[in-house]
Amino acid sequence: MLFTIRAAGGEDAAAIAELYARSPLAEAPTTAAAFELMTQTGHAFLLAESNGAICGAVRYFDEEGIGWFDLLVSARPWAGVHLVRAVQRGCQDRGLRLVRCRCSDTPVIEDYFARLGFLPIGRSRNADGEPELLLERRLPLLTVREQRRSDAEAIGDLTGEDPCVFEQGARPGAFVASDGDRVVGFIQCSDAGAGVAVFTVPALDSRYRERGLEAWMVRRAASYAETNGFHTAEMPIDPAVEPASKALEDAYWVREGNLWRRIFFTPKHADDDWEA
Repeated sequence: MLFTIRAAGGEDAAAIAELYARSPLAEAPTTAAAFELMTQTGHAFLLAESNGAICGAVRYFDEEGIGWFDLLVSARPWAGVHLVRAVQRGCQDRGLRLVRCRCSDTPVIEDYFARLGFLPIGRSRNADGEPELLLERRLPLLTVREQRRSDAEAIGDLTGEDPCVFEQGARPGAFVASDGDRVVGFIQCSDAGAGVAVFTVPALDSRYRERGLEAWMVRRAASYAETNGFHTAEMPIDPAVEPASKALEDAYWVREGNLWRRIFFTPKHADDDWEA
């Protein structure tokens, strides 16, 4: 079953309140007014939709560098799993390594979260005296790093290029996006001569698109180009990079014809000497 995960808003209040009204979750907003009040006072929710119907919801927040979620409710199989995974992706994108949740302390719920990679780290009782379980998962580090020989096969799968080229060792200007040990993206900076660096369009696993990785990969390659003496960087305009357009423009990339182009420069400080 396919699910669409998105942020919940006031227009979803009635449907989400109906979901929570059928659940035993404490503190859940069981009326539309209660849900609207929570969203207006800083509480954020994700919801799962299938065929136009809302079939799951979860509340999420950050606290002292840790991602948290609770009030997870699901009316269809797998909706809860997709919501938990969406929370985890959001934590990775914000650079958070730990995600935690509190839930009822029952063997069924503990087993459910264990299959999603969560381990129990504490037990207590909630305000009503019911047993409560604290669960935690350490997320893989999402990063952009230099290419390694061991990345060759994954790069070949992403780009369609012969992996033998990359099996010879790390290539200068080649970078991968990785989710832990898993390679999910690739970009390469090559010397076009006359101080111009040419970037390949970021190749990215479809599950990682539109999460900001495209711009992150371009920034990493641009840092390499600038520190290795290139004065200009160019990259083909491609639909795959459109979601990152605003981030590229904020980083001084401009569209010129069928290319993105960035000129590297060192801003002049106001107190620098100026000579005519």
